[in-house]
Amino acid sequence: MQITRAVPDDAADLTRIAQAAKRHWGYPDEWITRWAPTLTVTPEFITAHPTVVARMEADAIGFAALTGLGRQLRLEHLWVLPEFMGRGIGRGLFQEIARVGRAAGWSSVQVISDPHAEGFYLRLGARRVGEQISDLEGHRRALPVLLVNLPPAG
Repeated sequence: MQITRAVPDDAADLTRIAQAAKRHWGYPDEWITRWAPTLTVTPEFITAHPTVVARMEADAIGFAALTGLGRQLRLEHLWVLPEFMGRGIGRGLFQEIARVGRAAGWSSVQVISDPHAEGFYLRLGARRVGEQISDLEGHRRALPVLLVNLPPAG
């Protein structure tokens, strides 16, 4: 596996990865359709935000991206194709995107996690700092809000 910076031409592959990974959790198709805008990665997004991609040979198998929100850095995406989950790829992507954040001078990164992925982030050293509550077709969803401290580069 190799992790490199994503390029705008990767957008369609990254969108496909995000949708496949979200489907892995068994969400209804209607929800996946509703989430399509947030699961879609555009060439412009890749150009404007630090985005890294994991490749096996030439194929994209996972990616991660950061966005800056004022004084807070946020992990906007971290997705791995289901057939590659559990192999350390997500950890590798997180470590690389954290390195990018540290190099840019950030000291922490916020993660608004899918409930199914919270344990993954906690194993990476995140701590829960709150919840983001939403309603989706009559279903209450509590998304964990996590914070990961980024140790100084060096």
